[in-house]
Amino acid sequence: MLDGGAGSMRRMTGHSGEPRVPPLLILMLLFLLILLAGYFSSRMFAERSRSPQRRIGVIGRGGALQEMSRSPFFFFGFRNVLADAFWLEAVQVVGNKDMSPADYDRLYELLNVVANFDPKFEIPYFLGGLVLGQSPDHAREALLVLERGRRQYPAEWRFPFYIGFTHYFSLGDVAAGGVAMAEAARLPGSPPYLPGLASRMLSEAREPEAALRLLEPIVRQESDPARRAVLERRIREVTVERDLQTLERAVERYREKTGTVPADLSALVREGVLAAIPPEPNGGRYVMERGGKVRSNRVSQRLRVFQKI
Repeated sequence: MLDGGAGSMRRMTGHSGEPRVPPLLILMLLFLLILLAGYFSSRMFAERSRSPQRRIGVIGRGGALQEMSRSPFFFFGFRNVLADAFWLEAVQVVGNKDMSPADYDRLYELLNVVANFDPKFEIPYFLGGLVLGQSPDHAREALLVLERGRRQYPAEWRFPFYIGFTHYFSLGDVAAGGVAMAEAARLPGSPPYLPGLASRMLSEAREPEAALRLLEPIVRQESDPARRAVLERRIREVTVERDLQTLERAVERYREKTGTVPADLSALVREGVLAAIPPEPNGGRYVMERGGKVRSNRVSQRLRVFQKI
């Protein structure tokens, strides 16, 4: 996943592997990185201690780190090395098992810093955009990251492809998703199934079952393990939403048939309303709540994009 970062590191060396820069400048760079890390770690800690009611980070107002990264004069030609360093920090944020809103804000900030230092560093655009799109409150930021990558690589079909993916699966914007997919299909090197995928996005209802059919070819074409893991997680999320809708419809049929709400989900099988309770794809189970609502004991929030308006 970090091959792009290693590549920029290799740009610092000659064929023999010996550094082209004097050791004193390397020491100066390390000292600068230590100062930056200390300052922005303390800044992040202070921001995280604020009220949880407001978005944390620099979204919409810029930040000192981003401003500094826009000024290459201050970094003595070490922009690629700094891009690698801040990308490694971003990877640590992505590695959090349960990312908080502050983590997504921090990721967005770091992705902008990396792009300021090294606009041609391709991996952060793709992976960062996909991860930000997992948060309903950060889908717009995901699109900004992907759009920035597309401006750097206008002939790369994967950028409009993942822009369309984010519109459809994170924002529920079927039209924008289909348009972006159609744009990806027109670019050289795009897979032959894309025109059909775009037309299906534009014509099919916003239903979990249709979404799963759309996701299958997307996951098959993705060769990068990190991006594939994000897509597979989205498949599990959509599967949970499909199952919850199926179970809630079954609860309603049970209510119509018996006049009461079932005591538990197994009653749906005993009454013949369902043949079986579907397995929860995250290794958990589905449970009944009062009033006939059903939830997964492994998923805290349902996907908004498939909720009826």
